[in-house]
Amino acid sequence: MLQLTVLPLAAFVLALLSIMAIVMVAGAGFRWPARMFSYLMLFMASTSVATTILSGRVLAFMDENLVVSSEADVGSAVSTKLLLMAVIGCSVALCAAWLFNFKNYKASLDRFVGRRLTAPDDITIAFVVFYVAYCILPIFFGQSYYFHINLIYPLFTYIALFLWVRLSSTDPVVVGKQCLGLIVFSSLIAAIVAPQLVFQPGYIGLIPGFDSRFWGVTSHANALGAVASMFLVLELAEPSAKAWVRASILSATGLTLILTQSKSSIAAAFVGFFIIFCWRLLSRSNKAIADSKGGSLIPIALLGGFIISILGGGAFIMFFDTDILDALQGQLDARAVGHLSTATGRTLIWEAAINGGLESPLFGQGGDYWGPENRLRLGLAAAATAHNLFLQIFSRSGFVGLAALLVFLYFLIRYSIHAAKPTRGGSIALLAVFLMRSAFEANIQLNTLLSAEFFAMMAHFTYVIDRGARPRKLFEPKSSHYRSVRA
Repeated sequence: MLQLTVLPLAAFVLALLSIMAIVMVAGAGFRWPARMFSYLMLFMASTSVATTILSGRVLAFMDENLVVSSEADVGSAVSTKLLLMAVIGCSVALCAAWLFNFKNYKASLDRFVGRRLTAPDDITIAFVVFYVAYCILPIFFGQSYYFHINLIYPLFTYIALFLWVRLSSTDPVVVGKQCLGLIVFSSLIAAIVAPQLVFQPGYIGLIPGFDSRFWGVTSHANALGAVASMFLVLELAEPSAKAWVRASILSATGLTLILTQSKSSIAAAFVGFFIIFCWRLLSRSNKAIADSKGGSLIPIALLGGFIISILGGGAFIMFFDTDILDALQGQLDARAVGHLSTATGRTLIWEAAINGGLESPLFGQGGDYWGPENRLRLGLAAAATAHNLFLQIFSRSGFVGLAALLVFLYFLIRYSIHAAKPTRGGSIALLAVFLMRSAFEANIQLNTLLSAEFFAMMAHFTYVIDRGARPRKLFEPKSSHYRSVRA
């Protein structure tokens, strides 16, 4: 009797409350359209931090293995699900609000119209096409059928963010910094209050005796490293107005990066810093480069060559020059240096990703290729991703997904180059951070809205899009035609 009456009634009440919440969010979008992008981003960042804290995670080292246990009760798990549902509901409501009042928004609040810039429809469409090719097409055409709701609902959140950032009265850089700062500073506070939640013991790092790794309030130390590296370079590119704020951000991000022991993120942050430093040094020493119409190509070429040399040198050290590795073993932890020869075990993962993609080259293996069961079958239980953006896309969605990614990256690079002069090299530095991390991490994770990687990615994309939009080409009639009309 209870199941026949109470449960249907509860479902009806929940559905009614959901509809009311969606209507309220849509109404807020009509009332405060210039604030909705920042509200949604900050709500998601807060939800991400709260999800980790509510999980009651305990990182322990037992029997030479990392054990991640949880002390959370059922109520905490339900709370995290409700928070995610709230994020999805807000995103759907904002998408609907945009459709119903698009013309009014476009006429009065659009950031790009007000600055006489072309709206970024091209890169937005490219991202949506990439999402469909990566997440949705493999459901129907992949090697193995796999469907999960998280392949669908993130699309509404991405569309909402890309649309409503156009109306934001707050600079997207400020919003991105606020989200990244919330994660970094919450992690440092948690390190004092609940170290068992945020520190991984028993980690084999390069520095002897430094055997703990900082996860923070994220799902992994590499994710926190992504946030810290993006936050650091973004602060260098767009410094805060107050000196004490700048000093606090740089100190916190630097400390966080070191504690994460994420080698790819540390190297990427260093390259980003070097690019910004060199660009601004060149701009000061040779003003003609900074002011000329095509002069930005010179620093881009120089710094691009630097990035290629860094990647090539790192690959040579890891895969070919064993004498350098032998010399490092005398100064650093021998076990960690030994792992460098396989990129900390990534070469085995990359091989599995390539083989998986080649088995179904057109549409890939599907969304569950890096799921727990298949990882056990491959003997890669700890490899949640391919640890390479391009191989991640290729293994899951084949050449179709990879082609869609390359199209999106084409627009991202083009916007970054357009933004190079206004940002004084900041957009190129962030692009270098992104590309360097993509060689060792799957740093575009479309199906996990509350992961730390999401906020690093969105901070980068919205910054480049806002600063790199092209000027509008206003139609001006020819003088002869104009005189004939006047006559």
